[in-house]
Amino acid sequence: MFILFFAVWILLNGKLSWEIAAFGLVISGALYIFCCVFMHYSPARDLRNLRRLPRLLSLGATLVFEIVRAAFTLLPYIYGGKRPDPVVARFRPEGIDSDTGRVFLANCITLTPGTITGSLKDGEYLVHCLDREMAVGLEDSSFVKKIRRWEAK
Repeated sequence: MFILFFAVWILLNGKLSWEIAAFGLVISGALYIFCCVFMHYSPARDLRNLRRLPRLLSLGATLVFEIVRAAFTLLPYIYGGKRPDPVVARFRPEGIDSDTGRVFLANCITLTPGTITGSLKDGEYLVHCLDREMAVGLEDSSFVKKIRRWEAK
């Protein structure tokens, strides 16, 4: 997190000099200490997040791929005159234990064109899909698999 604070400092300054770098190190250090003391952050958490970074990047790449794929799936509805058959699907994916993982999945579903997460309550999702085909396999989608892998220690 310290490195992230310092990188943001340098980016927001727009130029790099010894004075800016030294002041940025002091400010970044103070922010990091604040996070450790008052927000219960720790260097061990930094290391855990760093180890999980490749899985998070893989989830991001999957999200971009699914957004593009869903956009092409919607083309016949937009330009071809295909009539949608909307459906509301309920499902409860197994293996996603954290609230962060559940919210990630809800956001991934909502960001994908043609689907919107209506609610998430007690691990059960209510998803509105533009067509029945989009509701098939939601409980074991690529997002669910990637988020399970991301949550694994």
